[in-house]
Amino acid sequence: MKTPLIRHHYIPEIIQAASGLNGKGKIEKSKSHYTYLNIDNAFILDSFPFLQRLDKNIIMPNYFAGETMGAHITVFYPNECRQIHQTDLGSEHEFRVKNIVSAEIGQKVYYTLLVESPSLLQLRKKYRLPEVLCFKGYAIDLHITIGVKMLLPVSSA
Repeated sequence: MKTPLIRHHYIPEIIQAASGLNGKGKIEKSKSHYTYLNIDNAFILDSFPFLQRLDKNIIMPNYFAGETMGAHITVFYPNECRQIHQTDLGSEHEFRVKNIVSAEIGQKVYYTLLVESPSLLQLRKKYRLPEVLCFKGYAIDLHITIGVKMLLPVSSA
């Protein structure tokens, strides 16, 4: 797996806001076999205004329209694991926000809250998966995406 370009950001208001929220969620699975920890939408909604002060071109993830999942922590991408035991669905897991980073992957920069969750790592291990997730061929840690920025294509002049 490739490693994305990672940048650390110091935005104490986001860490403070996230630290005051409930660091628990339940495992759910989408129709497209995407397995995630469903968490409080406030992790994104409370963090995004501070993030946008950093750069007005950062947009909120499109997790709130239609039948999408809202704020979440990815546990398995469909390419990693399509089947999860019924007993694991609905199970509750705790997590803690560690810091804020951005990761450049393809033509996007993803702004994320990195999280720590021993029980989610155990769940990945149960399904014989590494601790890091595989997103578009990139190794990424457990996280909550709070913003996205499109990169301008490089012109060949």
